[in-house]
Amino acid sequence: MKGVFRSTGFKILVVVLFAMFCLMLYTSNAGSSVTAKLFGFVTTPMQRISTLVTNNAAVTARSAAQSKDELIAENQKLKEQVDELNKKLVNYYTYQQENAQLRKFLELKNENRDFKPVSAAVIGRDPGSLFGQFTLDQGSQSGISLNDPVVTEAGVVGWVSAVNSTYSQVTTILSPETKISAIDKVNRETGVVGCDIRSADQGFVKFQYLSTGTRVKAGDLVVTNGIGGVYPRNLIIGTVRAVKHSQYDVSLYAEVTPAVNAKEVRDVMVITAFQGKGQAMPSVATPASSSASSSGGR
Repeated sequence: MKGVFRSTGFKILVVVLFAMFCLMLYTSNAGSSVTAKLFGFVTTPMQRISTLVTNNAAVTARSAAQSKDELIAENQKLKEQVDELNKKLVNYYTYQQENAQLRKFLELKNENRDFKPVSAAVIGRDPGSLFGQFTLDQGSQSGISLNDPVVTEAGVVGWVSAVNSTYSQVTTILSPETKISAIDKVNRETGVVGCDIRSADQGFVKFQYLSTGTRVKAGDLVVTNGIGGVYPRNLIIGTVRAVKHSQYDVSLYAEVTPAVNAKEVRDVMVITAFQGKGQAMPSVATPASSSASSSGGR
């Protein structure tokens, strides 16, 4: 028992109890202010931390609200910029296309001073047409009229078969309605270029009514000869790929690959005026001329 009272732990316990007793006596004499101070000493830091957290939360919420409004405004501004850039891009491609067309037209115009070409773009195709008929974005207001030849810088595409004030329809070189007075540029043999369902389906036209002793051969260039007043002279029609016998008479014909794929063309020129336009074909007693005359040389 004496060992317990002499131990270090017992001595510390006595000191703590004595200090607490003195503190109680002091606070009872000094009043509640000391207790309040002691309580305040403990709670004040906690209050400061709580206030700081609350204030920071309010600032964060306010900043978040401001950022959302700013993001909405910025997003709207970016959308407007995108719309403006898209418009400029459309204009850019339009100008690029027009400039390319103008360069081609100037080349054609320089080679044919009498031509009056009108630039036009394909805006519609007849999906059920085997012959590639299509619609252009130019019409009579631009000077286009019925039977005007339709070409590209590469060669013949077809002719204007219907006209409205703001658009026109084109019947292509692949149509059986199209008949073109033509000449082999190599040996100057003449004939009529036409087409039928079978050849249109296979993508070629026929250079018809050739003589039995024809010198037309594969690789020859076939062009318009200007007879009939529908097409000017020397427009490229295509290249001969083979010479064959006709099934209906003793004449020969040549299969010609068109210089222009009428089913895929997108931009064309309509020649509204040229030297010799509308002049009737003279009467010449040959199969080629009689056929072309009956068809109007289209």
